[in-house]
Amino acid sequence: PYWSIPYGRKDGKVSIDKEAESVPTAHENVTSLIEFYQSKGLNALDLVALSGAHTIGRTSCETIQHRLYDYEGTGKPDSLLDERYANYLTRKCRWGSDYVELEGMSPGKFNNQYYKNLQKKMGLLRTDQMLYADSRTSPFVNAMAYAPDSVFHNQFAASMTKFGNILDPEVQEGGEVRADCGYVNSYDY
Repeated sequence: PYWSIPYGRKDGKVSIDKEAESVPTAHENVTSLIEFYQSKGLNALDLVALSGAHTIGRTSCETIQHRLYDYEGTGKPDSLLDERYANYLTRKCRWGSDYVELEGMSPGKFNNQYYKNLQKKMGLLRTDQMLYADSRTSPFVNAMAYAPDSVFHNQFAASMTKFGNILDPEVQEGGEVRADCGYVNSYDY
């Protein structure tokens, strides 16, 4: 999808690793995710649309092994995982250092297959699968799964635009409009 990015946004001059700790992890529940998104001025639809970014990319098997072997002390895989999919993942993820596609049906394609997989209990991350299991977010998952890819692309672009417009007052105070977004203009501090 394409979305326009407004000019004039200020970026900080340094990266602070503690700021990365404020993003949701793969162990959150839907309530925590919704609250986090709301704290940034986003809503449940934005949460579901932006989670659709998991239609591409991969993660380490270490991230999901807890779902495959002894989920929460049950001695069984996570009940939110399709049994055949869990078997496939168990074979694929013998080592935590191995990698698995976030969406294995059409890896590398930015499409709505991610949402169709959630309907089949094939969400790789538990936080993804819970979006389909929760009544506050499942209608959005269903809408994205049944709609053409263009609907997902349009909503993803709209949600990314909102996400990109979240401004940190501290960054705005000491930040700079970059000539090249990958590099600071100068190190004059």
